[in-house]
Amino acid sequence: MPFFSPFRRGLLLGLFAALALAACTSTPPAPTYPDIRFSQGEALPIRAMRVDISSSYQPTFASPNVEHLMPVSPERMARQWALDRLQPLRAGRAVARFEVLDARVTETRLKVKTGIVGTFTDEPAERYDATLTARLTLDDPERSYHGSVETTASRSLTVQEGASINDREKAWYELTKKLGEEFDRAMSANIKRYLPEALGN
Repeated sequence: MPFFSPFRRGLLLGLFAALALAACTSTPPAPTYPDIRFSQGEALPIRAMRVDISSSYQPTFASPNVEHLMPVSPERMARQWALDRLQPLRAGRAVARFEVLDARVTETRLKVKTGIVGTFTDEPAERYDATLTARLTLDDPERSYHGSVETTASRSLTVQEGASINDREKAWYELTKKLGEEFDRAMSANIKRYLPEALGN
């Protein structure tokens, strides 16, 4: 058994303690977020051979927009909505088109208290405003029919000052989920009301 002087033993014990402390205080792994799905609801049967899904929204990838930083962006959520909810009957020659027109999320920095008062106050530091606009169009040459419906949904939330990156991403994910729920209700209702000719039995 090797001999260590009291001084060396102290150094080794200090090193082990530092390593143990570093392991305990390491940053937790970033959480992962699944796609936001809409398959739990009743599908909308579309009288079309297929449903083409596209997007004309062009993200800026620059402030104040932040949708490109989010775990699941509104654009990606909207595409999933169309895949889950719009079910073509695959008959005839009609073609339905679902297009994402707007899917922005912007950040607005809010005023917070400074000085001694601000030190003991936890306030909202940023507000995030999300907007989703999409259009469903149906062209049916057999019936000489053309129709379309457009829907916009919006949601906002604030994030407290001092929020970690993980906290912020969790808030963004919840924002996209709430936006999707609102869009699902509004778009489904608008299709049934303004584009009933697109729905099959």
